[in-house]
Amino acid sequence: MGLTSQVHDFNPGTDNGLFWTIPIDRGSATINLGRGSAALHVTDLDVEDYGNVVNALMDGPSVEAAVSFDVSWQGVDDRVKIRNTDVDFGGEYVRNSAELVWSAEESGFTFHSDALASDFATLGHERNGVFFS
Repeated sequence: MGLTSQVHDFNPGTDNGLFWTIPIDRGSATINLGRGSAALHVTDLDVEDYGNVVNALMDGPSVEAAVSFDVSWQGVDDRVKIRNTDVDFGGEYVRNSAELVWSAEESGFTFHSDALASDFATLGHERNGVFFS
């Protein structure tokens, strides 16, 4: 199958100088590392459908689209702390489970996923570089 079978590639493009990254409203996420819980709710986020990843990487032709998603993390299966002063990196992580529902819409096409549950998920807070200390 390979890349030739891909017919949709939704991403925000590179207009902001970042790749596959876009700011979202701060109110879209709630996080409580102590309880191992978090939620991310985004509705009608403007993106582009590039059709396939190769076209997206080349910033080729695209059509306007919107995506929405809800992700929730819960539970505490394990807690992990990492601190590496050699590379100025540290983090605190909670291994837990998550559930995702995702949808996309563009002219002539809509998609809505079933809920996907995963028993392997991680929440965390990390510091690196100038933010390490």
